[in-house]
Amino acid sequence: MKKIIILLIIFLFCFNNSFAQKADSLYAKRVFLATSIYQNGAKLSKKKVKALYIDTWQPKIKYKWSNILKPIGPVVAIGGVGVAYIALKGVDATAIVDGETINYKIRSLPKLFIGLGLFAGGISLIESSNELVQHSVDIYNSMLPTAKKVAYIDKVKFGITENYTVGFTVTLK
Repeated sequence: MKKIIILLIIFLFCFNNSFAQKADSLYAKRVFLATSIYQNGAKLSKKKVKALYIDTWQPKIKYKWSNILKPIGPVVAIGGVGVAYIALKGVDATAIVDGETINYKIRSLPKLFIGLGLFAGGISLIESSNELVQHSVDIYNSMLPTAKKVAYIDKVKFGITENYTVGFTVTLK
């Protein structure tokens, strides 16, 4: 009896997530500033993703907008850093006070705020691009025909019961 229980536990742990993912479903993986799409553990190229999305217009539109925003975001962010740098660098100026020549810098606060705004907007565009990729994957996966599941293991608890014996509980979805 103990061997059967141990084998059952090993079997349940081995197949814990095997029923969760469909064979042709996609998943998005975020790497620093970019999100890549994978299928069956292999990274898909843009050409293969477009070929998968050819019959589904919603994911295709989201993925297309993601590819449009992807190069714009870093350019806007770098432009914002440049404008902020110019604002902080300032412009050399000279004034005569009490007969003495004083050199100083004129810094523009509006330019600084514009630069910071552009930087924040660029980061937002990058994040929006990544969210659009993730959303296109989610929409594509929701459109796939679902196979009938026998059971999906939600939780497995292993520990000491109220009677101080060892036991486990399996919760199915």
